[in-house]
Amino acid sequence: MAYQYIKLEKQDRIATLTLDRPEKMNALSTGLLDELGRALDEVHDDHDINVLVLTGAGRAFSAGFDISPGQAHAEKPATANWDAMHLAPRTLMKLWNLRQPTISAVNGFALAAGNVLAMTADIVIASEEAQFGEPEIRHVAHSPAILLPYMIPFRHLHWLYYTGDIIDAATAEKWNMVNKVVPADELMDEALSLAGRIAKVPPFAVQMMKRSIKGTYDKMGFSEAFEHHLMVRMVESMTPDVPEKEALNQIRQEQGMKPFLEARDGPFR
Repeated sequence: MAYQYIKLEKQDRIATLTLDRPEKMNALSTGLLDELGRALDEVHDDHDINVLVLTGAGRAFSAGFDISPGQAHAEKPATANWDAMHLAPRTLMKLWNLRQPTISAVNGFALAAGNVLAMTADIVIASEEAQFGEPEIRHVAHSPAILLPYMIPFRHLHWLYYTGDIIDAATAEKWNMVNKVVPADELMDEALSLAGRIAKVPPFAVQMMKRSIKGTYDKMGFSEAFEHHLMVRMVESMTPDVPEKEALNQIRQEQGMKPFLEARDGPFR
């Protein structure tokens, strides 16, 4: 299957999926999300693949959803709004529900939806240069999925989500967001080495273990919490009269992304 915005390589029972829009910091455009969903389906259906490694090309894992001005969005009837609004979160959740174990190799910025994508993997290995955060709260947007309550202490969670602050890899490791931090030039070797160890385990055993773990999260309310958060995001997106949101949107549309980011993040420096 041909892809434009990602690379999918398969070797020794390991699939390596690389987000490949380095000039846009691997921002998750409609085209990239479509290809990501199709690639994850391809890996899921390939019984010769035991492990997936996910990474990004260039200096970012992913900067999140592509919100740059001029992004084309097809007109949809009101009855299609729910499915359209939540197509992206459900695409990211394909990684959560993938049959095979997954490893995120985070090489740089993992922000907003990019942070969610990184955290959705079963194991996270980070470069010393990696940075994590959910800055979209600052322009009155919400994370596409709330995963961290199931992963990290709630006091760290509140700091991250309430401020929109970006944290470095060492802090992310301290906060239990990543398994291991390694030098940048060792990141992929470390991720592939771990993938190789997992690939040696009988795949039926590993995949049944993963199903059991994900089922335990569901018993803890994960799926219900995910759907609840989608409703919160829908309410947020349909609320137009938030002055901070409108002001920043106007800057983004009229002046572009650089002034928008300066206006959003400047007061926090």
